[in-house]
Amino acid sequence: MKKIFLVALASAVAFTMVGCKGTNEKRGDEHLKEGRFRNAINSYIEAKKKGNMSSEFFDNFTLALVRAADVEAKKDINSDLLSGYFDKASDNLPEVKSQEVLQEFATTMANIGKLQASQDGVDYGTIVNAFAKIDSALAIAKRSGVATSSIQSIRTEAENNYVARNLSDAVGESDPVVSEYQILKIAEMAPNNEKVKAALNTSRKATRGYFLIFGEQIGEPVSRRVDKWGYVMAFPTIKLTPTSLAGELQFWASTGNNTELDPAGLKLVSTTGEEVGAKAGSGWCEAEVLVGKKGDEKIEKKKQNIKPGTKGKLMNEFQCSLNVTFNFSKGFVPDYVEYKDEFGIGRKYLGQ
Repeated sequence: MKKIFLVALASAVAFTMVGCKGTNEKRGDEHLKEGRFRNAINSYIEAKKKGNMSSEFFDNFTLALVRAADVEAKKDINSDLLSGYFDKASDNLPEVKSQEVLQEFATTMANIGKLQASQDGVDYGTIVNAFAKIDSALAIAKRSGVATSSIQSIRTEAENNYVARNLSDAVGESDPVVSEYQILKIAEMAPNNEKVKAALNTSRKATRGYFLIFGEQIGEPVSRRVDKWGYVMAFPTIKLTPTSLAGELQFWASTGNNTELDPAGLKLVSTTGEEVGAKAGSGWCEAEVLVGKKGDEKIEKKKQNIKPGTKGKLMNEFQCSLNVTFNFSKGFVPDYVEYKDEFGIGRKYLGQ
């Protein structure tokens, strides 16, 4: 009986110790209450090192980190400290019990992202990271089971502000390729904005005959989020009817590989995701050919014909052309032509 009593007593003491607050945690709580958030963080870090933490520890530690980030953002919205605060807070989230703390974490992160996205004159990487904060906050809110409506509203506000400040300049670009590039950048951040979708649709109809090769004329480092196609296509001639699309489809390869142009890799995709294959006619591909008399040869770029039903040689940074026809049922609304092989993928969006 005595042995059983001692075991029970030891278990009770152990349970009591787990629920106790050590000196560092108590000090952290006091700093948190008085708004000394950085001091609170330091105290909580020390408490965690010693391992004597209460059931409230991660809630209060996370709250100190979130509120420190909020204070820092008001001083410098681009402070390097912000990522550190949110990274530490994110590590705590699996242990956080309070729905109020989770909500404040998500809302604060989203608001800071919105403020970063609202800046003028910052590089595109900053804008991408700003919206990534809002999207992360939204994902955390969904995963944690807290309200998402306020965070979605923050994103919508950030999108609208970004569109209002940038879309008119993008649409007003005199070079249609540059214009589409700038609209595509905006669409990466605000894909569902009706004004952006309308501007992009208008641009795509106007650039059907253009290769969208983004380079020096952009005037800035080209974003890989936009310039992501290894095969770039253009329709210098195109005819659309209710049941067919026909024209000359040109290709420019920038995959870094010399390969074959196989018409079987072509498909037309509708706005609802339906697909039809291509019927390919004749065409040509550029190639480097040795010309001239023996002893005085030189290399020239020449067009080599492609017979219907055969493959062409698609060389890296060289051009090919095929006459193609796509047949489909009424109600099929063409969205883009896609070409794909083992080396890359290309899409030519058509606009409606």
